[in-house]
Amino acid sequence: MALLKEKDWREMFRLRRTIVRAEQALSEIDRTLLPKGLCESDLSILERLARKGACPVNGLARQVGLTSGSMTSAVQRLRRRGLVETRRDLEDKRVVWVSVTSEAEKIVENFLQLRGEVLEEVFRKWSERERSVLTTLLRRVRKDAEETRGATV
Repeated sequence: MALLKEKDWREMFRLRRTIVRAEQALSEIDRTLLPKGLCESDLSILERLARKGACPVNGLARQVGLTSGSMTSAVQRLRRRGLVETRRDLEDKRVVWVSVTSEAEKIVENFLQLRGEVLEEVFRKWSERERSVLTTLLRRVRKDAEETRGATV
């Protein structure tokens, strides 16, 4: 691995900080749009289930980036609110499947509509080409970071 000069390191840190700050700004917008009583992780769970259908709790935890303990708490909270349903797997009783209710589907649909309108405003001045370039570059950052993480673990 080539050693970077201090100036190059500072540039890499600035780049990372810029990516983080952009994500924070977009997340803050999402937080203002969240339905009352839901947090970002709740919405991530509901979005995933509404889009892909029922899923085992442990697999869902990996997909939305939560620990199994956090996922268990979130599913219980969402279940009490009537937003998800759970059922034991018929063949393996250790596995619990979770799915969204019709009320949750409406919440997700409304949130996505609002988010789409806000994002349309955020990116209104961007050309299709600029959006495409940004998408390509951020996918590359993710891929390279995942490869680097895999090589260092």
